[in-house]
Amino acid sequence: MSDKPLPKTDTIFALALASLVKSAFNVQLGNDKFILTSPLIMRGIAAGNLVYPQMTNYLIYKFADSLQYSDNPSYYGSSAGSYMQQLESYISWVKPPRWQSRDVSVEAALALAEARDNAQITSTRYAQVEDDAAAEWAKVQKDFPGVEFFDWADRHYPALKVARGFRTSTHETLIKAMKNYFGEESEALTGYTDGIYNALNGVSSLPGFNQEGMINEPILLKKAIDSANSGRKPSEAEIAQSTVLVPEFTIPDYTKDVQAWMTAASGGAPRDKVIPFDINAGKTTTWEDYGFKTVPGGSGSAQWPFFHAAVLVNNAWVDRKLNTEGREDAISVQIAMINIKKDVPDIKTRFERAKDAPTDVLSSKYGRIIAILVGYDVELRVKFAPEMREEVNSIYEEVKATGGRMSILGFQVSAGKEETPPDHVVTKFDHVRWNRSEGTMVLVPNSGQVYPTILGALAQRFV
Repeated sequence: MSDKPLPKTDTIFALALASLVKSAFNVQLGNDKFILTSPLIMRGIAAGNLVYPQMTNYLIYKFADSLQYSDNPSYYGSSAGSYMQQLESYISWVKPPRWQSRDVSVEAALALAEARDNAQITSTRYAQVEDDAAAEWAKVQKDFPGVEFFDWADRHYPALKVARGFRTSTHETLIKAMKNYFGEESEALTGYTDGIYNALNGVSSLPGFNQEGMINEPILLKKAIDSANSGRKPSEAEIAQSTVLVPEFTIPDYTKDVQAWMTAASGGAPRDKVIPFDINAGKTTTWEDYGFKTVPGGSGSAQWPFFHAAVLVNNAWVDRKLNTEGREDAISVQIAMINIKKDVPDIKTRFERAKDAPTDVLSSKYGRIIAILVGYDVELRVKFAPEMREEVNSIYEEVKATGGRMSILGFQVSAGKEETPPDHVVTKFDHVRWNRSEGTMVLVPNSGQVYPTILGALAQRFV
């Protein structure tokens, strides 16, 4: 997909969603604040062209995961706290065909591919060894009062230290291969991925990410990560805070609220919090009203078309788009959920810039998440006027028949031919309810979803 401006009608719906999020936050946007929109799950939050989507996705996924870990430390969905999965996502964004115009040697390309594979293998291996160590630790923990898991493992489970050494070694090799491959762009890229690596693993302070300035209790961060990786339930005091890339979040009522939502959902509670899209807001606002000069069409940092699909034709993926131009009044959209909260509640990032932070690490190209909007058990409801229903049905049936995928406003659904990446969650196609005669399409959440869906975020540029 190209980075051309969105068609006018697709833009209207995208702006209507942005308006919904902005209204929920009730904030004035200036030069430094902007709204991140496009819910869900496979693509994370889409934004304007000043935010690298991988950075935004990383923050959002880690945020969603850390909330989930608070109640279920054995959870391994979404980003799953995996540095390698996020690094893989970022490398995928900058590798060919984006870079095919550059003169890259075959040797450099092969070295990068090999380094990526080795890094993934050792990361996967480390995770398995850590799981095994955690299982052993659960058996003997009572014999080591006051001892933390990793302190015990360093002394009594040497395989974990060995696996960590291999993982570190392949990471270093990968960074070298990236430098070789990406040339002058490698410094920013490797600095970025090193920052993620250090923040996740807590091995060293990185001034650009201002780790020490973003959390009051570094020990708490280590405990949270240890608990998540080992599958041990943290104490109530420890889960009162949850972290993302080391910014501190205060969640005094999170566990209670989400448990209440989960109980309500299991009891068949209706999705009675319904928010309709205001099409007029989409017609009368521009991207500048939400903090951007423009938002292109396509993937990456852009908004996608209102209704986009990919189908298999002769074993090749082919795009399908619903023609919405001039037909915005023939489509109505609602999101419905059991409950909705801003800041879940009182979540604030303490993301102060370090006084000595290097400008090339946290520049105006990056955004920090300062507040989020979440709903629980969220579904998207769309109704098409009679004149559009056959077109919608044609795309729907082709996706179904070929095992393709489609998205509406960023809500992704899959018919199953393409394997879902381990760092994404995709609603299955059999969760879509399409009524051809009434023109209604409902995209329901994944079965068993037990964490809130991020509907939007308020972000701030580093200025």
